Amino acid sequence: MTPPVQQVQQTAELTDIEVLWERLGHLEQRVREAVAARRAVDPDPDDPYRGQYLTPEAAARILETRDAFTPVPEYGDGAPTGAAPGTEGGGRLGELAERFGLAPLDVDLLLVALAPDIDPRFERLYGYLNDDLTRRRPAIGLALELCGLPAAGVGRFRFAPAAPLVAGGLLEIVEPERPLLSRLLCVPDRVSAYLLGDDEIDGRLRGIVREDTRTPEPDERPEVPRVAAVLGAGSGLVHLLDRGGDPGGLAI
Repeated sequence: MTPPVQQVQQTAELTDIEVLWERLGHLEQRVREAVAARRAVDPDPDDPYRGQYLTPEAAARILETRDAFTPVPEYGDGAPTGAAPGTEGGGRLGELAERFGLAPLDVDLLLVALAPDIDPRFERLYGYLNDDLTRRRPAIGLALELCGLPAAGVGRFRFAPAAPLVAGGLLEIVEPERPLLSRLLCVPDRVSAYLLGDDEIDGRLRGIVREDTRTPEPDERPEVPRVAAVLGAGSGLVHLLDRGGDPGGLAI
């Protein structure tokens, strides 16, 4: 059955918020399944003092769990927090990925870190999965798990200082004194606001930069972009030949 034309157009024209919400819906499903898997082997899943003490029985269970090199069990269909059909690379999230050179895994990790700032339910769920209800943002180890990656795999290198997420300022890693997998992930407020549709200048830059509201004027001097291109190529000197124009006006 062919869907109505109007329905097809609505599907193809998802707003930025709808694309983001669709992606978070996939993440929520993986979190639900991770919580269910954890509760299945947790003798006291409702312990209000979780993470504050460790019983001998709990220590024994830790020793019996998989090691850091073992692949994470697949949740549901095994897919990470990837885009739903029709939302791949769409909206501001797709633009952000293109501008900062993010791989699909980077986008998934960014969504894991962003979720508590969009939906407060993720705070308590992350606290449970972190085994510490006071730590309500995802730890690096948890983020890797939710993306289906082992703790000691190459995915951990996506959090290196030179990696796109960190170098681009899209992701902050807090508590550097902790082991890598226990460090928490945080998305700066400005990045969250942009993904939600806000184009205001970062408050930290107020008074330093301002938006250029001037109307672009037609370029009456075609030599200018040519000179700029030569300078951008690394040439130290540019020879300006006077052909009746004003080379002095072009000189810097």
